[in-house]
Amino acid sequence: MLLNLEILMLDLITSILLLLIVAIGLGEIFNRFSLPEVVGAIIAGIILGPALTGIIVPSSELSTISVLALFFIILQIGVEASADIFTKNARYITSFALTSFIVPLIVMSAGSVFIFRLPYIEAVSTSLSVSVPSISIASVLLVRSGLIKIDDGLRLLGGVAMSDTIAFIILVSLHLAALTIAVDTASLAAFVVCLYFLDMLLKSKSEILIRRLDVFTRREKEGIIFAVVILMGLAASVLFEYIGITFVLGAFFSGLIIHQNTIGEHAYGILKRTFQRINSSFFIPLFFSISGIEITIIPVSYLPYLLFLIAVTTSIGGFAAYIFSKRYMKSIAPTVSLGLFGGRGAVGIIIASIALSKGFTNNTDYSIAIFATVIMAIAFTTVFQYSLKKNSPTQLANVAGR
Repeated sequence: MLLNLEILMLDLITSILLLLIVAIGLGEIFNRFSLPEVVGAIIAGIILGPALTGIIVPSSELSTISVLALFFIILQIGVEASADIFTKNARYITSFALTSFIVPLIVMSAGSVFIFRLPYIEAVSTSLSVSVPSISIASVLLVRSGLIKIDDGLRLLGGVAMSDTIAFIILVSLHLAALTIAVDTASLAAFVVCLYFLDMLLKSKSEILIRRLDVFTRREKEGIIFAVVILMGLAASVLFEYIGITFVLGAFFSGLIIHQNTIGEHAYGILKRTFQRINSSFFIPLFFSISGIEITIIPVSYLPYLLFLIAVTTSIGGFAAYIFSKRYMKSIAPTVSLGLFGGRGAVGIIIASIALSKGFTNNTDYSIAIFATVIMAIAFTTVFQYSLKKNSPTQLANVAGR
């Protein structure tokens, strides 16, 4: 028994080692071409998984590690998003999310059911994972371009964050009865209200909180701050699972109240850097490479469905993002907004993974969602880079002027 356990652990460690080596290596190659590193990690999983070489196969142990990695990734997204994104320009980000995300989601779901004859839950889950933008890619692109410093950049990020939040809520509501959905929605609303007032309370007591946190940082005990944030995320995750909502939203919302206005710029900077180092070097490449392992070769008969999903989300969602940006964005060119909002990545893959684990979709649907995500991540990131370069004089002038 002990020998079998040792062999199992050795196989697991070897699998993690291979996944990290290939995922980080390919991620760096993609990064050099200004493409999302997560795409490289996914391709690493495809190469090492059953779809190609079969060196590593899916297992319950890798799935458990994937869940742990997902918690840390989502917690970091919440910390980097902050509640201010939702409270500032709420009208803009809500309408942006509705027109650029909800409308194409409805069209894709309807087409999946009535044209391709997919069951309702399977159709919505697959459409959801393809249509949702990614806050991870959006935030990276905004920071690297300097657009995060202007109001329009924050509005775009807010629209992406709002879309991601709505997507998670839709996902966890798919398999529930109407009464359960109503109760869960009421519980979520109550939690958000409590979170809002807690955020206000922390802001009002920020000076006291910042002074106490500075004591820990001066004594080089930043690990205590990091541990408290993790415990908060875990507590919220347990609460969300208890009321029937995925732990993903618990981790995300708990991270929203952790920002520099509540804990101070110094402590917040330490937290962000710690999360970024842990996630970028370990959890992110590991999670997305494990996601790649689950991918199977798509049958030729499913290619029309893949093309349908991509066509709807790029045409309807892209058109809505372009028109909205042209009408309301004064500092960012519409094609830049299109490239930013059209990028798919972490969130869509996370939703596809959750849908697969809950039995909402099968391996073929999951593979379709991942392939669509990879294609759009590369295409729209390229559009963003090209459009930003083309409009760079205007962008830089606007950033500098503010």
